Amino acid sequence: MQRYGGTLIHHCRDEYGVLEIVETHGIRSLHFGTPPRQSALALDDPDHLELPYVRAMLSALVFHHDPRRALVLGLGGGTLARFLLSQFPQCRVDAVELRPRVVDLARTYFALPDDVRLSIHLGDATGYVQSPTSTDPYDLILVDAYDHVGMDPRLIAAEFFGPCTKLLAPAGVLAINLWGTHRIALRNSTELMKRYFERRSFLLPVPNRGNIVGLGLREPVTTEAWNRFRQRSRELEIRFGLEFPYLLRRIKVL
Repeated sequence: MQRYGGTLIHHCRDEYGVLEIVETHGIRSLHFGTPPRQSALALDDPDHLELPYVRAMLSALVFHHDPRRALVLGLGGGTLARFLLSQFPQCRVDAVELRPRVVDLARTYFALPDDVRLSIHLGDATGYVQSPTSTDPYDLILVDAYDHVGMDPRLIAAEFFGPCTKLLAPAGVLAINLWGTHRIALRNSTELMKRYFERRSFLLPVPNRGNIVGLGLREPVTTEAWNRFRQRSRELEIRFGLEFPYLLRRIKVL
């Protein structure tokens, strides 16, 4: 059966709606019953980060290049968690996912590893950050919580951003995939970013996409620090093959 320009290889439904997996020209994608891809995996190169917004979210590594503890809110196919586990052997990852069936699909179809460093928590993102399983701070908080309609509206609230700031380590970074094509949601999200990361918040428009990544830093950024980040972006580009220097040039201060 054809679906979204590719071949439908899996279809199921849970209490939240439809879950579909489609393969198109060697790319396997997760859909929530609508055309937008929630995750994507290149079958001949699983380590390749197929979706531009995922690479943009990982630009958080320019600001904190050696994470030891990370929180991923919205597991999806597990791309972010898989990258951190693969590239940072000392990193432990907590992942929060609302839909148990999504976790099953991530393991079965998207190569999410069974790794002792990965802990998966079932539930909503706001509930987790308000009552985390541990009080140990996170170096990275990566937020990508969407449904078939758009960004989870519960994330556009002080009840979400406030606890997130308290969970970050002193040099920690929050990266959130914002709903760039929805003006009201984007405006409200950016206002919250400015409130909780005053003079330490940034927007990164994803090239040729509707996504905008918000970045919030726990510490202020000095001119000396920016110079260090530019150098680090070049080093990380060589290490990971990701376009971090280009993305860093696109960042806008809020």
